[in-house]
Amino acid sequence: MKIMLRSCALLLAAATLVAAQGAAAAEGQWRFGIGTGLSSFSLDGKVGFATPGGGIIQDIDVSNSDAADYMKSAFGLGGFASNGTWTINLSGGRVELDDSDSGLDVNWKNTNAEGSVVYNFATLGRNRLGILGGVRYTKHEWDIDYPGGSVDPDENWTDALIGLTHALPFNEKWSWSNRVDYGFGGSEGTWNAVTQLNWRPFDHWMFNANVKYLKTEYGEKDDIDKSDFYYYDVDQPAFGLGFLYVW
Repeated sequence: MKIMLRSCALLLAAATLVAAQGAAAAEGQWRFGIGTGLSSFSLDGKVGFATPGGGIIQDIDVSNSDAADYMKSAFGLGGFASNGTWTINLSGGRVELDDSDSGLDVNWKNTNAEGSVVYNFATLGRNRLGILGGVRYTKHEWDIDYPGGSVDPDENWTDALIGLTHALPFNEKWSWSNRVDYGFGGSEGTWNAVTQLNWRPFDHWMFNANVKYLKTEYGEKDDIDKSDFYYYDVDQPAFGLGFLYVW
């Protein structure tokens, strides 16, 4: 069971969520964007769920180079609308992997969706500071067949988000944006931080390179004997490249 858990958790967030804070519009003028990207990540933590023989919790320690081995499919899409003072962000993604190892057949899907609103409350020189509020939805689906049985734990939760944003335009083509937020309500707590360098060589196209750190804890270890036990406590640093069409 330890090998099965390790194999299935490799591709938790291969789909990049597009961060659009760097695409600030002129004050009072609405601008819009939509885009996607690629991400390389690692995982470090613990995953656990119920089996017919009782609940189990296993360590996960996966490098970036290992993370693509079991991918079956992955996609992500994000968009924004901004008038300079207010920014609305929407994003979502899904990762599916399928693997067989030592008689184990495993299919795992991770779906996520997020919506947030940013109010830029202060401008200090060229620095723009904002406060963020929103929601994040996460769903994990497992189908695991092994000699003598199978398990199919499914779990989903929704967190409220609160955070801060920062954007610094260097010139018309280059900018730097940052975000940190905390999620609570459905999970035991999530921390998310993103720093991103944006390049806009053309009027309608923006490219970015980003570093992201997501820490998620869901479920309680003390519930290990329950039939619906599910536990997830993982640190996930990631490096991504994205592109957006803006108008």
